[in-house]
Amino acid sequence: MFRIGVCDDEAYFRQDIEKRLEAYFNGKPFEPEIHIFEKGQALLEEAEKKPFDLVFLDIEMPDMDGITLGARLKTMFEATLLIYVTSYDAYVSHAFRLDAFQYLKKPLDDSLFQEEIDRALAQYVLKKQKYNFEYNSVRMSVPITALIYLESQSWSVIIHTKDKDYKIVGKLNEEEERLAVHGFIRIHQSYLINMQYINKFLSDKVFLKDREEPLPVSRKYKNEAKKAHLDYQSKVGI
Repeated sequence: MFRIGVCDDEAYFRQDIEKRLEAYFNGKPFEPEIHIFEKGQALLEEAEKKPFDLVFLDIEMPDMDGITLGARLKTMFEATLLIYVTSYDAYVSHAFRLDAFQYLKKPLDDSLFQEEIDRALAQYVLKKQKYNFEYNSVRMSVPITALIYLESQSWSVIIHTKDKDYKIVGKLNEEEERLAVHGFIRIHQSYLINMQYINKFLSDKVFLKDREEPLPVSRKYKNEAKKAHLDYQSKVGI
C-alpha cells in the first residue's frame, strides 16, 4: 500500500491533487491510500499512527507552514518523500535543505506531475530492495538506500552505511556490477559511491552527506562519473 498525504489550506488545490492522484493510479498495480488534510497538525497526528510514503505540502498555511511541517515529518520518519506544491519560489532553498523530493509550482503541469509520481514510486520500490552480503559468516541484509559508498581494501570491500561499516571478502568490480542500476558510480579504483549522497562534486574530489572528509576522484573515472552524476541530477530535478 502506497500511503500518500496531501495538506493544503485551499480546498481547490486539495481536490486538484486528489483527482490527479486517482487518475494516475487508475489501472496501476500500486494501490494508493490517499489522506487529505486542511491543517498540518491533523496530518502529523495521522503520520504518528502510520508513516506516509509520500506527502504533498503547501508552504503558506495558517496553522503551521509547510517548511515546519516537513521538518517535523522528516524527524518522525526520514524516509517520507516530500513534494512541495506552492505558488512562491522564495522557499525553494528552504525546501531542499529538508531533502525535499521535489518542488512543484501552482498551477500544476500535467506531464511534470506524472513524471514526479513515476519517480516517487521508483524511489519507493528502491527503498524496499535489500543489499545482501555475508559478514562474519552471517548473512546480512540492509536497504540499498542505506549504502553511502563502498571501498576496496586489498581482497576486501568495506561497505559504509549510515549506521555501521561492514568489511566483507570480495571485489569492488563485482559490487559495481550489482549496484550500477541503483545509482552507484565509480569515482576511483577504490571507491564506488551512491549518487543520492553526493553533496558536492568537484574536479578531483566528492563530498558526501553525513561524511566530513571528501573522497578522491581519479582521472580514469572522472569524466564518466561526472556525466553520470549530471544525468542523475537532471532526472531527480536537482
